[in-house]
Amino acid sequence: MTPKERVRAVYKGETPDQVPLILDLSHWYKKNYNEPFDLSGIQKVNYDLVDLHKKLGAVSYIEMGRFFDLYPDNPELEFKSWTKNGVFHTRIVTPAGTLEEERVFETSSYSYNIKKHLLNGVEDFPVVEYLMDHLKCRANWDYYRDWTEALGDLAYIYVNLPYSGSGYLISRNLGVEKTVFAALDYPEEFKCLIDSVNTCNLRILDTIIDGPFDTLIISDNYDSNIQPEKFFNLYVREYYMEVAERLHKKGKYLAIHVDGESRGVLKWLAECGVDCADAVTPAPMFALTPAEMREQAGPELILSGGIPASEIGFSGSDQAFIDSVKRWLETKHTSSRLLMAAGDQIPTDAPWERIAMLPELIDKYGKY
Repeated sequence: MTPKERVRAVYKGETPDQVPLILDLSHWYKKNYNEPFDLSGIQKVNYDLVDLHKKLGAVSYIEMGRFFDLYPDNPELEFKSWTKNGVFHTRIVTPAGTLEEERVFETSSYSYNIKKHLLNGVEDFPVVEYLMDHLKCRANWDYYRDWTEALGDLAYIYVNLPYSGSGYLISRNLGVEKTVFAALDYPEEFKCLIDSVNTCNLRILDTIIDGPFDTLIISDNYDSNIQPEKFFNLYVREYYMEVAERLHKKGKYLAIHVDGESRGVLKWLAECGVDCADAVTPAPMFALTPAEMREQAGPELILSGGIPASEIGFSGSDQAFIDSVKRWLETKHTSSRLLMAAGDQIPTDAPWERIAMLPELIDKYGKY
């Protein structure tokens, strides 16, 4: 089987010849190749990044830019982003008010820390709601096909839908503390904004749903320590179910980027009809072992991840890394709904030699 055939088999509920290897090497690549990092997004195929995936025989699935553009339908609305002197700005100007975010580049982590959140509190919610009510979507599938052609048998490219309403606030634009207080102190206003964002996203989904992709991902960075079951049931469950249902009617799949504590949330995702929990990280970084993850997820939810950053990074050891990969691959005996994967969990200090061990370890321990 080819690498992308293995991934497709897992999504179809079939057993491939071995556990597929899928990676996102974009962050590691930018740091180690001194590639300028602009949060405005990738605008063209990066052939050096393609070559890294070809060296490993690893499927590339995310971080290739956005395959659609968002634009306002009202001349009174301004929505733009730019980078100047290492500061990434986002500005929204509407008749309801003006908001601006600032993120500052940090060379040591090769990332942009949030200096100023876009939102300060519920008083800013009407600006976001106005924006969401007036955004239109235009797909760019030529760009998707460019990446597909460049990657060949290593292309199983997810299309990224923007943050859900809760992810929009808690993961990016308001922050954890203020989001929690807003949900408790202003439940009606909070729910109104959540619904506004999600409704906009569903319009985007309707525009792109017939595109050439198989899997759509929502990168909410879910963490059940911060967003417990009550929060999930109030603000997330119905939306994920709706997105999953619309995709399934078209023969497509839904992945949710967890990248936080997955205890509890794996069961909730499975109940919503989500097909894949992406970026799930086992102990020692989070609470669950790979076997416990599978137990909570049930046999049908695809588990995509398994690589703790603490093990693959410079501070880890080769043996600890090998042991963690073996524990992950061992769960294939319980369910073949499994991907050996790393989204943005590969730290920039990870030795290339350790990353390059992954295909060898799968060849040794990951065959069915």
